[in-house]
Amino acid sequence: MFSAPRVVGLLAKLIGIDSDLSAATREEFKLAETFANLIREAGLDSLIFETKEEIAFSEPDDADDANPLWNVDDLDIVNDVPPSDRKRFQFSRGYATLETVVVAAQYYRSTTMKPHRDVAQMKTRFRFIGNEWDLRKMEMHAKENDADSTRRVSRITGLQNLSNHQLGEVMDAFKEGFTLHDCDLEVMALDINREHHYVGFKRKHRICSRQTTKFVSKVNLVEAEEIKKAADAFVAVIREEMKSRPLNSIANADQSGFLKEMHSKRSLAPMGDRTVVRGVESKASLTHSYTVMPIVFADGSMGEKLYVNLQEPKGVFPKTKRVFSAHNLYVTCGTTHIMTKKHMLEWVNKCIHTPSTPSDLLILLDSWSAFKDTAAITAALPTGKTLDTRQIPPGATGLIQPLDVYFFRPFKGLVRRIQSYGFKNCPDFIAYQRDSILKLISLCYSIIRAPTFRPLIQYAWFRAGYLDSPPPTRFQTPVQVCFPRSVNTKGCAIPPCTRPSFILCPKCHKTLCFKCFVIAFHSC
Repeated sequence: MFSAPRVVGLLAKLIGIDSDLSAATREEFKLAETFANLIREAGLDSLIFETKEEIAFSEPDDADDANPLWNVDDLDIVNDVPPSDRKRFQFSRGYATLETVVVAAQYYRSTTMKPHRDVAQMKTRFRFIGNEWDLRKMEMHAKENDADSTRRVSRITGLQNLSNHQLGEVMDAFKEGFTLHDCDLEVMALDINREHHYVGFKRKHRICSRQTTKFVSKVNLVEAEEIKKAADAFVAVIREEMKSRPLNSIANADQSGFLKEMHSKRSLAPMGDRTVVRGVESKASLTHSYTVMPIVFADGSMGEKLYVNLQEPKGVFPKTKRVFSAHNLYVTCGTTHIMTKKHMLEWVNKCIHTPSTPSDLLILLDSWSAFKDTAAITAALPTGKTLDTRQIPPGATGLIQPLDVYFFRPFKGLVRRIQSYGFKNCPDFIAYQRDSILKLISLCYSIIRAPTFRPLIQYAWFRAGYLDSPPPTRFQTPVQVCFPRSVNTKGCAIPPCTRPSFILCPKCHKTLCFKCFVIAFHSC
């Protein structure tokens, strides 16, 4: 049971007591009176406590912008509507009913000579009024119960209807097996022609981001120390060689497997669910991959062509159906997506030396045995071209290979973001089909080769230890640049399309819908 004296005792214990009350100032008396009124209201259960909660996000590119039109708390009807049994209000000189407060407020404003009546007039007519603080409190309670408050209730009801509508769509998406993130909630809210603050939506309906799968690996600390020493020695040697070469003649290349369907390991789900199940277009595409092999240069540029190796049942492309081709891809295939020495030599011949690259290159490669055959590599080079290879020590690629240190993560994040939107919003998009794979990887490679991402690649070289300083300008990831918060509120810039946009092209700076960008294969 609430005890006002106990609260006073706790305050005395926390702050201390000054027994010389005669020395109290006018401000101290007013503050003491305010605290006394608060404690009395708490004893009558008429004191409302308001708290503010903040929700943290796991992805740095998902910080929420404040919505100037309404507040998250507008969805919480319990906090907005006073309890029906709150009939009496406490003031400094006693209690007053709601009806009395409304009458007093009307009298307080019923003067034409000045904005409102003064404290002396109010004290004479209404006994519960004792000071300015009582007048402010009276005004607050009267406004809460004024006839105009019906507009606020109707607004809250509208927001509640929106919340319920979106909750239904979210639950339907869960049942159909879609993976959802914050950006999907925003798109869903825009689809019903309303603006919605999804942070409040998640908190109200107890929805959070949960880990679907977790991979754990053990590292031998002794081997790790030896690998670190070998990596540091390799970096020191390369840094010496870089002193006599221009940065655009120093490259790094590596293979990476991309799943045909790339799904996030996290998804929004109701709080308390122990199992999170989401649908895919093809279960086989979660275990089948294709291989890409990009080239990045120390000056922040990239190779003109991306090498792509697909898996085909017989190791060859079908003769009856044309394979999609793009100017920035060199596509081969095999019975598996894993590159062989034959594929490597084809990559050397077709992708390394292009008209825009120097004729003499130094390239950093991993410890794959095929890269050790320098004679075969030299024989595969175009006439008049030279290539010096340096192999990174085994186990050290995660520490000192620029592509592994930073590049592949934002690159795959871009592919996954576009795929995820297509899964949910474009049923015609079949991610695991050959042409869909080639269209998507070509578009993503074209995006990341844009000049705005040169600092990103330079940062990968700096983080791997080859450059002395980070890039001179701050940079954003492809997901941050291509998917600003405002992109979903704009229309597609390709006439006569009227669909909402989903991406901002960093090369032509146009906003495009999924069909115009991916299905129709946007080129600029």
